Amino acid sequence: MANSNTEHSKKLRAKTAAAYNKKALEEGKVKAISLRLDADLATEFDAVLSELASTRPQGIKKLCEIYRNLKKD
Repeated sequence: MANSNTEHSKKLRAKTAAAYNKKALEEGKVKAISLRLDADLATEFDAVLSELASTRPQGIKKLCEIYRNLKKD
């Protein structure tokens, strides 16, 4: 088994990622949001985001761009 696939390596990568994300939050580089939606609305929201982009953050960004462009008119 390659070293990168050992449990120890996986835990180290997870720990590194958690530290990076925590630091980014503390420095204000990123923000975490949580939504509590009706199940049907959440499903529709996920579907819309999936149609707009390959990730949720990219989908939300695209949704904001669409909104801003509509608001200009």
